Amino acid sequence: MIIRDPALRVIMLVVFVIMLGFGIVAPILPLFARSFGVSYGAAGLLISAFAFTRLAFDLFAGPVVDRWGEQRSSIAALLFVAGSSALTAVAPNYPLAVIFRAAGGAGSALLFAALYSYLLKIVPAERMARASGLFYGAFNVGIIVGGPLGGAIAGQFGLRAPLYFYAGVLVVSAVVFRRFVPDPPRAAPAELRETTSRERFISVLKNQAILRVAILNFAYLWMIVAVYDTLMPLFARYRLGMSPETIGAVLAVALVTEMVVMYPAGALADRLGRKPVAISTFAWLVVIISLIGFSPNRAIFFLVMGAVGTATGSSAVIPTAMLGDVAAEGSSGTAVGVFRFAGDLGMTIGPLAVGLTTNALGFKAAFMIAVLPCFLALLDLLRMRETLKRA
Repeated sequence: MIIRDPALRVIMLVVFVIMLGFGIVAPILPLFARSFGVSYGAAGLLISAFAFTRLAFDLFAGPVVDRWGEQRSSIAALLFVAGSSALTAVAPNYPLAVIFRAAGGAGSALLFAALYSYLLKIVPAERMARASGLFYGAFNVGIIVGGPLGGAIAGQFGLRAPLYFYAGVLVVSAVVFRRFVPDPPRAAPAELRETTSRERFISVLKNQAILRVAILNFAYLWMIVAVYDTLMPLFARYRLGMSPETIGAVLAVALVTEMVVMYPAGALADRLGRKPVAISTFAWLVVIISLIGFSPNRAIFFLVMGAVGTATGSSAVIPTAMLGDVAAEGSSGTAVGVFRFAGDLGMTIGPLAVGLTTNALGFKAAFMIAVLPCFLALLDLLRMRETLKRA
């Protein structure tokens, strides 16, 4: 079993704890922003500032990981985001709260660049898809568990308490990382001296295989945020008249089916190769998401969203596994930075695109726009070579 690796177990635990903390904070952020007396639109700035900063620092985070190493980068990032969360909690006014929260995005970029790079180095290529399934499973479970817990903490101790709790969780994670996750083997010092960060970055940008995988990640995360975070709640509320509680139940159904299929899909991708699994899962993704807007009632919508979970879960493991196949060992951090920048860019643009489409053309067209990048990625997958190289 892949989970027998002690370092990998700790990384999965750390990912779960980090996303648990993120899930605890996420529901209270709009309310925390409103507590300063700002408008609804201004409240959204507190949420988007973190994402924009993370996007801006993605390309810088990778070279830092290559230079510092995964362990030091992870610990520094965890402590930096912890400080950002604590400062946000004590901010005396809204502008400072936005600045402190936005600063955490830089730490988040460094943290996930280091975690992804660590996975690429310690997990053999023939097991990478299964490791990706476990990684994203821990990611999802943390967010799901964190939401209700955050509401309970805020209700008991006030809106600032979840931010303090998140900071404490991150500090504990840094201690655990320092104690149980040693740096993976690095390139020899002579090799590191021969290539600068700029040269490694240029080398990654010239690698067509890495760029194609980054574009695949862009398409997938465009779709995820456009569908799950934007269109699905709007369609359920304003087309089907569903309550917030029922919308949450629909999301839970999709996330459960997503988690159920992640590891089996990863096992198939490790056994059969990335390309056949990628083509079949992305084809299913394009079809089922295109049908969401045609759901005539709540019962059908529940069934369709359960099917959507099987599509998003089975395709989630593919981009990271392919990155592990094509990333150069000496510049894995830089490759991860480019990969994550593309994904975060998709997460930023996707909701804007489908929002404009919904206003102009309605929900059916918006769901098709949400999955259009995945359709184009599917066409590219048909022309790509298999990335998994077997011994």
